[in-house]
Amino acid sequence: MKKIQIILIILIIIWMTVIFCFSAQDADDSSKTSGRTLKVIVDTLPETKDLKETEKEEIIEDWQPTIRKLAHYSIYTIGGVLLYAFFNTTECINAKKVIYTILSGACYAITDEFHQYFVDGRSSEIRDVCIDTAGIITGMIIMIFITKLMERMARKKHDI
Repeated sequence: MKKIQIILIILIIIWMTVIFCFSAQDADDSSKTSGRTLKVIVDTLPETKDLKETEKEEIIEDWQPTIRKLAHYSIYTIGGVLLYAFFNTTECINAKKVIYTILSGACYAITDEFHQYFVDGRSSEIRDVCIDTAGIITGMIIMIFITKLMERMARKKHDI
C-alpha cells in the first residue's frame, strides 16, 4: 500500500505543478494556449474545417471563455481522481475520504486563484474556484463508482 501512496503523491505533485505552470502564464500566453487548442478543434471538425479563416477566428473568439472553463473543470476532475485515490489508500472512513478530497481540492483551487491574482493580466475569480471544486467532486464520484464496481467484481469472483 505504501508504494501506491507514494506513486499517488508523486502524481498529485505533478498535477499541482501542471496547474501552477498554467496559472503562471500571463494573460497573453494563457489566451494563446487555449486559442491554439481551439484552432486544432475548429480545423478538425467536419462542420468547421472548411470555413474561411475569418469565420474560424470568430468561432475561436466566441468559444474561448467556454474552453477555458472546461479546461479548469477537466484538470480538476483529474485532481479529484488522484486525491480520492490517495485518501482511499488510508484507513479513513468513507465520509472522511470524501471530505478530505473535497477540502484539499478546494483549498488548492483557492491557492491557484490567489496565485493568478499576482500574474500580469490574470484575475482571481470565485467562479473558477467553484468550477474547480465541481471538477474535484466529479473526479471523486468517478473514483467512488470505479471502486464500488471493482469491489462488486471481486465479490462475484470470490463467490464463484
